[in-house]
Amino acid sequence: MTDKKLNELTQNSMELFTKIFMKYDILEKKPIVIGKGVKLHSTHIHTIEAIGKNYATSVTTLSNYFMITKGAVSQVISSLEKKGYIKKTKAKDNGKNIILQLTKKGVYAFDFHEQYNESVMKDLIELQNKYSEIEMEIFLRMLTDFDSFLGNFISDELKSSI
Repeated sequence: MTDKKLNELTQNSMELFTKIFMKYDILEKKPIVIGKGVKLHSTHIHTIEAIGKNYATSVTTLSNYFMITKGAVSQVISSLEKKGYIKKTKAKDNGKNIILQLTKKGVYAFDFHEQYNESVMKDLIELQNKYSEIEMEIFLRMLTDFDSFLGNFISDELKSSI
């Protein structure tokens, strides 16, 4: 491949990635209706999902999971607690540690979102069926490399605060 062609493909890829990122950003800012007219911000539903799947069940683990500050996580947790979606309990082995759990209302939101995700996954699988397994593996490898590439631009200050 010539340098000119490689530069053109790289430029087109970056432009498309930016366009995709902008669309994703618009979707992330849209409130999610979880039934009965109840709306949650995507930040709230992603936090509920992380707790519901036991990916993260404390402020520190959520901070690391989402790569945001503990202060930002604390604000989301306070909001979800006030709305009745999560509750805080002290860890049995260490009373200083606070464990986050979903309430009945939180489990409902979690289940609703899981059903939505299953629907989206069906659509994605249908889309991916257009491509061979090798093409999908290459695509995943490229996304992984791009993720690492972008990670290099995150300041060390930000990395140490999350």
